[in-house]
Amino acid sequence: MPKTHDDILKAEEAKKMVEDGYDQLSDEYTRIRRLSTRDRKYIDLLMERSPKGGRLLDLGCGGGIPSTKELARHFKVVGIDFSHNQIERARKNVPEGEFHRMDMTRMSFKKNSFDAVFSLLAIIHVPREEKAGLFASIQEILKPNGHLLIGIGCDDWVSEPGDDFMDQPMYWSQFGAKKTEAMIIEAGFEIIQATIEECMFRGELERHFFVLAKKI
Repeated sequence: MPKTHDDILKAEEAKKMVEDGYDQLSDEYTRIRRLSTRDRKYIDLLMERSPKGGRLLDLGCGGGIPSTKELARHFKVVGIDFSHNQIERARKNVPEGEFHRMDMTRMSFKKNSFDAVFSLLAIIHVPREEKAGLFASIQEILKPNGHLLIGIGCDDWVSEPGDDFMDQPMYWSQFGAKKTEAMIIEAGFEIIQATIEECMFRGELERHFFVLAKKI
């Protein structure tokens, strides 16, 4: 059986691969990203359940286009990302937002400081060993009854040496949908909606797990 990245990389090495990859592909990735019907549907769900003008934390905001910019129409957005180039791009694309280069597993925000937390296809890059702690941290920084919306992997899978994204070496580490849902509940959330969704990206059909949950 081939060794996965989790077999051969330390967590910090895996994160560096993600950071370097998005630093390199930032320009092209931001250029081709579009707000899909799927993404639009879930952003609308989050907006409907959250106060207009409330604070939202976007985990893995990338270059700010398209989802972060759309969220900024409703929320006061704070975005964090590994990639220096992506954060610089987000500051230009969403000037009304607040952006920080930060590891989402080491967040330094106060408890009960956000009305909502959003993450679209970024937690897929967090090592599996750190996901439970991440969900617990998200629960802490959310206000009571605050909402979490994530799009994450739906399969139990870890990338292997040679795997790439847009020609850049890349790391993914994810649990299946049932395990992810159980971890979110264990962290102190009520699941409102949990669905596997399909979407086309660069001519390929992708499947992801979307979860809308409320802090309890």
